Amino acid sequence: MSTANLLSSRETWKDILFADDFYLSQRTEAEKSRLLATWYKDFMTSDFDLPQIDADSVVFFRSLVRDDYRTFFELVRDNVDFPCVTVQDYKKRRSDGRLNLAASKFLISNKKLFDLVDARNGFEQSLLYIRSCMYKYILDHFRSQPKPKAVVFFADMQPIEHLLARHFRAMGVPTVTLQHGLYVDYGDYHTVNKINYLHQPSEYFLSWGPETSELIARHHPTTRIVECGKPLIFNASPPPGAKPAQPYVSLFLDQKPFQAQNIEMIETVLAYAQPRGLEVKVRFHPSLPKAEILLRYPGMAEQLHFTDAALIVGHTSSLLYEALALGCRVMRFATEIPAIPLPDNSQFSTLQELEQKLTLPQEKDLWRRYFTALGEDALKNYRAFFDELLNNRKVMTA
Repeated sequence: MSTANLLSSRETWKDILFADDFYLSQRTEAEKSRLLATWYKDFMTSDFDLPQIDADSVVFFRSLVRDDYRTFFELVRDNVDFPCVTVQDYKKRRSDGRLNLAASKFLISNKKLFDLVDARNGFEQSLLYIRSCMYKYILDHFRSQPKPKAVVFFADMQPIEHLLARHFRAMGVPTVTLQHGLYVDYGDYHTVNKINYLHQPSEYFLSWGPETSELIARHHPTTRIVECGKPLIFNASPPPGAKPAQPYVSLFLDQKPFQAQNIEMIETVLAYAQPRGLEVKVRFHPSLPKAEILLRYPGMAEQLHFTDAALIVGHTSSLLYEALALGCRVMRFATEIPAIPLPDNSQFSTLQELEQKLTLPQEKDLWRRYFTALGEDALKNYRAFFDELLNNRKVMTA
């Protein structure tokens, strides 16, 4: 499909606006009214710092803003032996609230986009029209540039990265997406996070390991998947010289929507730990009422590091799988909430199951199911992939 046909397709815009539309579906009418002003100002009073590119460059594009994402993204980029143009943190809100005249003119001159927006009602159509204009405004900058050597995306389920991936692929430019997290197969569970695997517009997907490779392949059998691994693993070591006063269980609590499962997991772990003289240390999800939980369970204490724990227990946290790679003993609390599975002898639902399964050995090198390689070994795989791609050699896929 040509870029012109791409941009005139209602189905294209439905995919691009999926996340924004899902977000609106979860908001009240009052929240959506306030959001109209917020999204309008976000486009109209921001500057977009978008670089010039040339035919010999590799474009690295990241729209998800987070410090750990930046570190991983730049580490991969720095292992590409070609000139790179980096696009990240490119949208800056004007502190004085002045109007961006170019954005204002763009909103007025692209009214044909309004009819391509599929929405539940006219008000939501107006909201999604603003978002579609912002995405096309960014796209049009790149449409006016020479075709680059390749484009690498950090997370192409993000609307602007998805749109750019489709555009560049339609132009015959190699498109590559990095895996940015461990993706859960949600099945029929209603969540926007499905787009981590349902949306995959790039030609290549660089996977961390077999678990994710198989998920992407099930939904996108023509995507060229290359397993590279994860260069960075979470640093969870205790402070130098620190030793726990007594053995402890490290408990990873989930986000607030899963608070009922958190409570059940806490009570099961406390019932296991206390008779055995084990302390319970907790890592909180940022969305949780920390003080309230600690008041309810005075036997627990907050602690971020966990590599010296006797046991690690979690529900759906991706840190569980990194803990495996760090050599920890891990058990997953299994519920009806979708999560990345562990083998049956590493999952429990009751105190009796936890006690019984902890008598069984943990599968050796279980982490390799989730991470093909780590650290420098993973970086070697990224270097090999980009060397093959950019020097027109055959790329070996998973």
